[in-house]
Amino acid sequence: MIIVIAGLGLIGASYAEGLHAKGHTIYAWNRSEATLQKAIDLGFVQPGSIEETLQSADVLILALYPKHNTWFIREHRAFLPPGLIITDVSGTKTKMMDEIEAILPEGVFYTSHHPMAGKETSGFDVRDPLIFKRANAIIVKGPASGPSDVLVLHGLLKDLEFGRILETDRQTHDALIAFTSQLTHVLAVTLVQSDHFDETAKATGDSYRDLTRIAKINEIMWTDLFLMNKEALLDQIERFEEKLAEIKLMIKEEDRPALIETLRTAKEKRLTFDNIKDEDI
Repeated sequence: MIIVIAGLGLIGASYAEGLHAKGHTIYAWNRSEATLQKAIDLGFVQPGSIEETLQSADVLILALYPKHNTWFIREHRAFLPPGLIITDVSGTKTKMMDEIEAILPEGVFYTSHHPMAGKETSGFDVRDPLIFKRANAIIVKGPASGPSDVLVLHGLLKDLEFGRILETDRQTHDALIAFTSQLTHVLAVTLVQSDHFDETAKATGDSYRDLTRIAKINEIMWTDLFLMNKEALLDQIERFEEKLAEIKLMIKEEDRPALIETLRTAKEKRLTFDNIKDEDI
């Protein structure tokens, strides 16, 4: 397949390198020409103007910030050929998908997806196709989805060695991600911000380091993601606050049976995530 990737940050560059290794022909666009040239020099991106490569592409993968994905489609709309499949790797869907669908040329298809993988660092130089191995992915269809979009995306995700692939709508995706991804980043940042000890760095163990690893955050991208998914994220924060208040009360009142039961049920629920068999992936 001929694939154009817009954006060579961590995810875009990792897609480019991984899909090239599987035999796909990769072209790219990036705001920094120097980064694009690095990818060309390394051999996993082919040289070519974005206007020409888009017109011959089978798939366009948008790997920019959500608002820049919309900008890219608007700026290059005249070069998108009928039959092209557009997808994106954005962490929030509803607002961005609405905007992109409103400006798509006739005959161009669009089905979003979300790779549930990454690192706490960002940028081209930390790319690594192995981050996708056995990771979850979510495919999000919409009214502009074409008849073969899901099949094509399944193929590309399998080429990158993703594990389980969920298909859902944009509203469900955004609610799920508000809980599993955005809330966890809020918690990590809040835990770091609540630190009031001078000796913390010398007193941390695995629990603190594991919980706060994702606080080493791309502050520009995550600010955009939080604000674009504001309603869903606020709902999840409020749900978390309710559960935190319950545990706080158990500790305050020394309600040992309730605390034991809460810890036990949480442990058992979390263990189910670790007991997924290969045939379930």
